[in-house]
Amino acid sequence: MAATRTAGEAFRYDDKFIINDPRNHFIVSTNTEKPGPELRKFIRSHVMLGKNRGKTRSTGKKRRETIENVPLPDPHTSPIGTLDEDGPTPSSTVASTAASQSILPLTVPRKFGSDISPMRFPDAVEPGTVEVVLKFSSIAKHILFPLEPCVFFERKAETWIEPLTFDPVFLHTMIFTSQSYFDVVAAGRTLATTKVALHHFVKALKLLRERISRDEDRVTLSDTTLAAIMALAGHALLTGDYRLAMNHVEGLHKIISLRGGVTTFQSNPKLLIEVLRCDIGMALHRGSQPVFFNQSTSNEPFLPYPDLMPLLKLRGPVAAASQSNSTVFLDDVNGELSSVWNTMSEFCSVVNFAVESVQFISINTYLETMASLMYRLLNMRFESSSVSEAIRLGLLAFSTSVFLQWGSLGLSYTNLTSEYRGCLVRLGSSCATSQLMIWLLMVGAVSVVDIDDDASLKSLFITNIGFGDMKSWDGMQDLLNSFMWIGLVHDKAAKRVFDQLRNISAR
Repeated sequence: MAATRTAGEAFRYDDKFIINDPRNHFIVSTNTEKPGPELRKFIRSHVMLGKNRGKTRSTGKKRRETIENVPLPDPHTSPIGTLDEDGPTPSSTVASTAASQSILPLTVPRKFGSDISPMRFPDAVEPGTVEVVLKFSSIAKHILFPLEPCVFFERKAETWIEPLTFDPVFLHTMIFTSQSYFDVVAAGRTLATTKVALHHFVKALKLLRERISRDEDRVTLSDTTLAAIMALAGHALLTGDYRLAMNHVEGLHKIISLRGGVTTFQSNPKLLIEVLRCDIGMALHRGSQPVFFNQSTSNEPFLPYPDLMPLLKLRGPVAAASQSNSTVFLDDVNGELSSVWNTMSEFCSVVNFAVESVQFISINTYLETMASLMYRLLNMRFESSSVSEAIRLGLLAFSTSVFLQWGSLGLSYTNLTSEYRGCLVRLGSSCATSQLMIWLLMVGAVSVVDIDDDASLKSLFITNIGFGDMKSWDGMQDLLNSFMWIGLVHDKAAKRVFDQLRNISAR
């Protein structure tokens, strides 16, 4: 046992001088040996001074019960694993964190200062104006990505938050677009630029023009410059300034071409997704040809179809919903259209499996599927009243609900809606089967067509539901899944439409 020391006494232990003072302990080592058991105990007792004051020690039994009763993480908000060719990759971080939090209640100190107080910005801005960017960033995925619960987004902070601290063009553009969302879309107001947002819009354009005029490739062709132009293009599209939006998208296309094309963006797929979604959204709204992968103006090759078979094999004995109805008509449609259908069908199976198994698909799988399918569909054309054209438009409508979601920001796909509605009305009862017509009608209803305001489509829908003998929502789900369907995205809206139509037909 160590001898009791009085306060303030200095003593030697194992070539170390120790000053025993209630307020300070200094240990001066004079050799390289590790401390012995007694010294380690002394050091530990000092480190733990006051740590356990006022706390009670829980028993081992209680601790085990607490861990066992930790609620499972919500599959829509907690990362469990990522689907890749080697199978699901589990993550124990969430479970261990949840367990520790349930055992040791945490006391959160009061907030002191702003969330961005330690950050430094490349231009003079009010802290509150930057906080609106962080606020929008925290909800953007949920608004713009219906597949967000099962897509693994990498390097979000590095791509969208870090540039706020070094790129003034990016900084002012993000403040402008974020402020515009809360001023207009979230508030339900008409599209008008507020004074605060306008200040940052003017500043962003001024700095962007100066940057481009200097012709410095390293900065002009940077990811942050692309992100700023993309955001400005999206805002112009939402506010109806299509000429400006087109100019921005053409500028994006030129910059990406100078950098070597879309295939060079493997390190930042999220940025490329946003650029292409803006281009596709404008084409669907106006009926114009897309700027990227436009086969009538360039020989820019389409991205190859993604290889989804390794992901499909991960299902093992789990069987996906039978897609038997697809074989009824695919033999009679264009070969390229059939390939698009099959790839989208496989993607739906992968997503549904990811949702059921609480896994994630990679952002690159999302990008490759969206770009390879939607640009091919935009460049196809068939007879306006043919089954092939109805399927092409149906696949486009289906894809908008899965990949785009511009509608959540107030943009309608005006041209696609008009073409799709006209095609379905002309097709009428000459469609291959009533089951296919039901799928086409339901896809339109949950993506681009308002059935409530369209008596012709509503009547056509009710008639075909009667032919298909759809007595329940479960029966409707089985039919939709027999073609292609993603319950996470479509079920809620589709059930509302089905219940409404069943009530009408029952009168």
